[in-house]
Amino acid sequence: MSSPPVITRFAPSPTGYLHIGGARTALFCFLYARHFGGQFKLRIEDTDAERHNEDAVAAICQGMEWLGVKHDGDIVRQSLNKTRHQEVAQQLISEKKAYKCYCSKERLDGLRAEAEKNKLPFRYPGTCRELPADHVDPGGCTDPVVRIKAPLEGNTAWDDEVQGTITVPNKDIDDLIILRGDGSPTYLLAVVVDDHDMQITNVIRGSDHISNTPRQIIIYEAAGWKHPNFGHIPLIHGPDGQKLSKRHGAIGCEQYESMGYLPEAMRNYLSRLSWAHGNDEIFSTEQAIEWFTLEGCSKSPSCFDFDKLKDLNAHYIKECDKDRLFDLVKKLHPDVGPFKAQFDMAVDMLKPRAKTLLEYREAADFICAKRPLVLEEKAAKGVTGGGKDVLTGIIELLKGYSGEWTPEALEPLIVKYAEDKGLKLGQVAQPMRAALTGTTASPGIYEVMWVVGKEDVVGRCQDAVDGKNEIKAAPKKEPKEAPKKEDKPKKGNPPPANADQPEYTKLEIKVGLLTKTWHHPESDKLWCEEIDVGEEKPREVASGLRAFYTEEEFKAGRKVCVVTNLKPAKMAGFESCGMVLCAANAEHTKVELLEPPEGAAVGERVVIDGLDGEPLPPNQVAKKSILKNVLPDLKTDGAGVATWKGGVLKTSAGPCTAPTMF
Repeated sequence: MSSPPVITRFAPSPTGYLHIGGARTALFCFLYARHFGGQFKLRIEDTDAERHNEDAVAAICQGMEWLGVKHDGDIVRQSLNKTRHQEVAQQLISEKKAYKCYCSKERLDGLRAEAEKNKLPFRYPGTCRELPADHVDPGGCTDPVVRIKAPLEGNTAWDDEVQGTITVPNKDIDDLIILRGDGSPTYLLAVVVDDHDMQITNVIRGSDHISNTPRQIIIYEAAGWKHPNFGHIPLIHGPDGQKLSKRHGAIGCEQYESMGYLPEAMRNYLSRLSWAHGNDEIFSTEQAIEWFTLEGCSKSPSCFDFDKLKDLNAHYIKECDKDRLFDLVKKLHPDVGPFKAQFDMAVDMLKPRAKTLLEYREAADFICAKRPLVLEEKAAKGVTGGGKDVLTGIIELLKGYSGEWTPEALEPLIVKYAEDKGLKLGQVAQPMRAALTGTTASPGIYEVMWVVGKEDVVGRCQDAVDGKNEIKAAPKKEPKEAPKKEDKPKKGNPPPANADQPEYTKLEIKVGLLTKTWHHPESDKLWCEEIDVGEEKPREVASGLRAFYTEEEFKAGRKVCVVTNLKPAKMAGFESCGMVLCAANAEHTKVELLEPPEGAAVGERVVIDGLDGEPLPPNQVAKKSILKNVLPDLKTDGAGVATWKGGVLKTSAGPCTAPTMF
């Protein structure tokens, strides 16, 4: 039986521009579909009426059009499928795979507060799960929500095409809402129904959606549908290792056009963020389509680097056809329209001087400048005194010149003039460059003369002689403060910490994701693991957990808590750069990993409310100091919640736990 044709989709919410992360996702979906000869669909997920912005829809479409990521068929509007979403929810109710929930907001808020008080993650307790179909709420609720019946036991797992097998215990998934009280579908239901009806075979999206996937699989299974293949690509980080945001330059994709980037440069660059084909750095979109599979994706976040993007853009500017290049510049700067012939003449001298189209236009200022030119302050010095005499002589020379007007013909003419006057060539070229371009740096002077034309060369020189040019003052430089001398710690010792700083805060404990695990080749006690902690590369760590975890339990996709500022240590010859935190009984016969809560972001710090202090720098903390100063007070409470001196270890998604250690 042959496989169905590949169909991918990009499904943004219309709440803002097409940011770089979304553009990369759309590109990967496009490349994957084209590689397998399939289709790439665009769906606008506009069910949230309050946040919907039609201008954002236009911005998304504009960004995709500029990027050259063309979708197949009409755009699907999720909001138009509301009736279909409701039908599926009702079908699940009739099959007793979903149920109406009459719990009030006040009751749920109370349960949530109680869970927080007891330092437990909140899970809906299933109060209404077994109510009869004809139930009438005594509280008078007439607009119940609809919840899916999530499995109470076992695991939900899938073979992720990027991250590997991911398994989530069903005890961590509650009966999620699929239909709100007003009849509108939730995101999770709408996505599942639409992906099924659109016959999506492959869902490629950011790793921040991993937590949604087990919930969506439960809905697929309840509906009796086969779920698509999932591939969760790592997020894009800024140079500081944090998730890419506006402060890093994560602006709308279409804004990169106004910044002077070529779409083929952006496609090439985005393709290389967490995907590779050998050592190839520069390749065409056609080559990317030929090569692209998810097997080439890494599990680690990539870093958005403007310098690399600029260098790549410079390459594509050099490769660009002169007519298209002029049209691109003209779109950004309509004022260049009358100068097409001069731009064509200057193209080979302008390309090497530009990494963006804005720099290309700036390099061509001498072509479009109106007389009399505005001179930079430094350049203006070249047209005074002896410089003015040089220009006067050049004017007379050129007025009497009737030969060819080409760089090859003009060079010997100017060289001979300099020799006849007993001047060095620079003494002639400097005032000419100032008069013809207004700057001290430009393409070669003979090429500039050729492009500007005889009449304008004479006219610009005459303006300089007559003193008609305005002078643009150089920007004032702010005086730099002398760097303050700081007491540097002695080499090999950590910088002094605040004497009152709690010992726990000196550690940098982060949420990590196992990306690879293997048995230590020389020790039957050790696991070796690669752990993504939100840095450029995964860390390699060795842990003495082999007696407590099987291969099935200790594998890629599991989240752990990792101390990341330890000094590297050799463990049976393996250099371990960190420590995975676990809970153990007094006899150390039972050991359990400390688990971050579902929804905790990879790389985020595990903190304790009310404890302040910056962690010591990387590679500064000795393992012995942890054993002595921190571990004795690390305990689990009666619910398995990790604490230190009574304070709960938590992430943005809730507390960390060792569920059976209490």
